[in-house]
Amino acid sequence: MILSVNAITKSFGEKQVLKGVSFTAESGKALGILGRNGAGKTTMIRIIMGVFGADSGTVTLDNAPLNPQKVKIGYLPEERGLYPKKKITEQLIYFAELRGTDKKTALENADRLFKKLQVEQYKNAKLETLSKGNQQKIQLIATLITNPDIVILDEPFSGLDPVNAAILKDIVKELIADGKLVLFSSHQMN
Repeated sequence: MILSVNAITKSFGEKQVLKGVSFTAESGKALGILGRNGAGKTTMIRIIMGVFGADSGTVTLDNAPLNPQKVKIGYLPEERGLYPKKKITEQLIYFAELRGTDKKTALENADRLFKKLQVEQYKNAKLETLSKGNQQKIQLIATLITNPDIVILDEPFSGLDPVNAAILKDIVKELIADGKLVLFSSHQMN
């Protein structure tokens, strides 16, 4: 797959957030979108995912307009979006089913990811009982549970200790080796 972003512009009122942004990303590779806070990285991600449209420009997948409803996109938002008082496995399955994955497959994928991310002991816990780093691992499971073709990680290393950052790097390397298209956004050069 080849994702092409071509001359995207976006304004909110008088404030122009994106001006002529263009890039190409390919399956089996990772592309980092680097910029300071407020530079428009998350806005660009939201345009790719179809949350809202661009003022001008195009987003294509394999030379056709990208339809986020027809391709599996896994999104790890900078602001985490799981429910703190709900049991983890229940909400992971719920979100997977909302994105079209059957319960059996979602449970199998969740079990594999719990083990890979070393958080098996939290399957039936409530999210609020976990440390910030482990909550981020659970959010990553929610991102990957549907086996997406495109994985978008918005500030994925924010708040992770060195051990968890290394685990995330290994996961990203596996995604790339599996032929996934991986987009990162970050304000940190390292």
